[in-house]
Amino acid sequence: MSIWGHRVSTKVIAFVVLLFVVGTMLAAVSRVPSQEIRLVTRGMTFYLENDPLTPNPTIAVKAGERVRVVVRNEERGITHDFAVPALRAATNLIDWNEDAAVAFDVPDQPGTYAYVCEPHAQMMHGLLIVR
Repeated sequence: MSIWGHRVSTKVIAFVVLLFVVGTMLAAVSRVPSQEIRLVTRGMTFYLENDPLTPNPTIAVKAGERVRVVVRNEERGITHDFAVPALRAATNLIDWNEDAAVAFDVPDQPGTYAYVCEPHAQMMHGLLIVR
């Protein structure tokens, strides 16, 4: 193949294309969250770390942003997780005094999404509002 009058092998072209694709994918996957939300679990309820009085708070996020949710389990003998099923985002189950985190991209369109602790969804649930 010839580029600007120079002969270039197809292996070199394939390698350059591969580097471009990998670089693009790494940039998308490693995108830094623009917001971190810290939750704690207590009394079979989610609380914002900085607001211990509002159970299962409504969480507002911006459309299109990348969000990281960190959950700390403060309940002895009970495992919890955090999930936004509609966005396929979830932490692993965590034991007492452990943390877990999940990062996800918020949809570009405004809307409302439920978040839950999957093992205790009847009591531990709230709303994620996309604005």
